[in-house]
Amino acid sequence: MGQEIYSPLLLAFTEKVEDNWNSVHLNEFSGMDKSYSLPDNIAIITLQDLGDGNVLLRLAHLYEVGEDKDLSTITNVDLNKVFPNKKIIEIKEMSLSANQERAEMEKKKLIWNVEGPVSADTLKGGAVDPSKALVELAPMEIRTFIIKFLKLSSVTNLAKKANCK
Repeated sequence: MGQEIYSPLLLAFTEKVEDNWNSVHLNEFSGMDKSYSLPDNIAIITLQDLGDGNVLLRLAHLYEVGEDKDLSTITNVDLNKVFPNKKIIEIKEMSLSANQERAEMEKKKLIWNVEGPVSADTLKGGAVDPSKALVELAPMEIRTFIIKFLKLSSVTNLAKKANCK
């Protein structure tokens, strides 16, 4: 409900100027596989084209541990179905701000000396297997990725090279 209130669907309209507008413009589009939809407890926070075949993707789990018996669970997002018409060649997990790789950030993590009991039971999604392109998100987790796609020109060049031999 919060997503609907604070991040509503934005509709945009334009005037139809030419008679052949429908034949020139795309009237309907979904980037996702038509048989797939994001799980109810997951939202795409950021989807930004970075150019050169790279996309910044930020996914968020919307529920807290124990908030809902079904939706407060670890959930998977299939990136191959989110981007069905693209070939993913690399997935790099980044810090939340996307300014460094998560692995580098983890190396620099500060170790705090605390008094009293420390809870290490924080749920976290597992590492992403690039061959399966499944992202696991734990409750209240936000994960940021830079995804590199095979460029269409690369496919064309590979096909030309294959035909030349």
